Amino acid sequence: MKNTNMLHVIRSKRFPLFLVVASLVHGFLFLPATSTAASLSGDSRTYALSRESAGGANLMPLYEYLDFNVQDVGNETISVHFGGWLGYDLQDDTFGNDKKKGSDLQYGYVSYRAKERNAVVNLGRVMVFEGVAAERIDGIYARMDLMKGFGISAFGGAPVETNDDLLGNSTIYGGRLSHHYEGLYTIGLSYLHENKDNNVNTNTDTWRREGGIDLWVRPLNKVELTGRSSFNFQTVGWMEHSYYLMFGPFDKVRVNAEATWISYEDYFASTTSSVFKLTPGGPLDPKETVNILGPELFYAINDKWAVSADYKKYTYDIAGNAGYYGAKVTYAMPKSYNAGISLHKMDGDTDRLKYDEYRIYASKKIDKIDVALDVLDVKYKEPINDVTDAYSVTLAAGYELTQKLRLGADVEYSKNPDFDKDIRFFLKLNYRFDAELGNRKGV
Repeated sequence: MKNTNMLHVIRSKRFPLFLVVASLVHGFLFLPATSTAASLSGDSRTYALSRESAGGANLMPLYEYLDFNVQDVGNETISVHFGGWLGYDLQDDTFGNDKKKGSDLQYGYVSYRAKERNAVVNLGRVMVFEGVAAERIDGIYARMDLMKGFGISAFGGAPVETNDDLLGNSTIYGGRLSHHYEGLYTIGLSYLHENKDNNVNTNTDTWRREGGIDLWVRPLNKVELTGRSSFNFQTVGWMEHSYYLMFGPFDKVRVNAEATWISYEDYFASTTSSVFKLTPGGPLDPKETVNILGPELFYAINDKWAVSADYKKYTYDIAGNAGYYGAKVTYAMPKSYNAGISLHKMDGDTDRLKYDEYRIYASKKIDKIDVALDVLDVKYKEPINDVTDAYSVTLAAGYELTQKLRLGADVEYSKNPDFDKDIRFFLKLNYRFDAELGNRKGV
């Protein structure tokens, strides 16, 4: 998958792995009293939503997200990790293809951690974040430290891709070699290779071949540079260069700067979701490139008040240019109250990129209750679908029933060029749990 949160697709059809992991966890949950002890911890998050789709359907899905870990198994070297969700729509079709139900095993793996060289081996459905790789795979992931500041990681298996038009017998593998000097720099070289037997784009099975370099450098105290560059071997072109420079804090001042360049044709050449397929005449031109450049300045007036100003210049080869700039004032009392107001202006070459943006927000915690209000108003210079004033108002509240059980509710009312009136409700119940399994030695 590409390095963006949008590309983590959510519906999977690989249920056999789910059963394998479930059986492993079942065994740990019912350890005999004489077995080595283990610790169980996790979160249960239940969500109920109500909204209208762009097509006018009334959607009321229920979701149950479950995440848990079983730690300190096998002399503190083995652990089990699980995360997944189940969903059901009480009214119309939320999950596509006339389905009222949905589910996903997001991750589920057994992990072995050695006591030397920071070595880790994960087996199952694992998340991989190594350089150019930001993947979910059914397979294996391992990493360890080598000598003299070098480190290595590797992964391999079957990619979790769930769109019907992208499914097929696929394999993926790759890794990252890194070197670091404590407190000064970390640099990594990474590679990813994916084969797909139903690839009709080329005469080979190769679907993706990507490489990259990532770095963190701190040449001086209070000066840091982080970033990455990614290369597509299939299109023989750079996908992106993305770098961030941070200065400070110097007394009350801190400055950040971003420099990013993206080539759509190379970045989206072999996507893992059909949503990101680019076609001529579509909303995103495959020949487009964009440069993003701009600084952000923070100034702390005192321990409660702060101001900031930011500017970003967007330069497109085809769609034109745009500048986004503005300022924000914030007030905060930790664990009690915070508020802010911001004003920004977008000045671009198209109607959707010509607007003034205003936002005000505040939140307050009173004993076990917390409330928050967020108001956003966007005034377009030219009407878009006969709308010149788009806005949203969100009210949220939460109540801590116990230290581990929390109830919350959000309601949002908005109007924009796509909806004359959009009302959304969001109810949530979060429960944190933990337990000791088995007996610890000496207890």
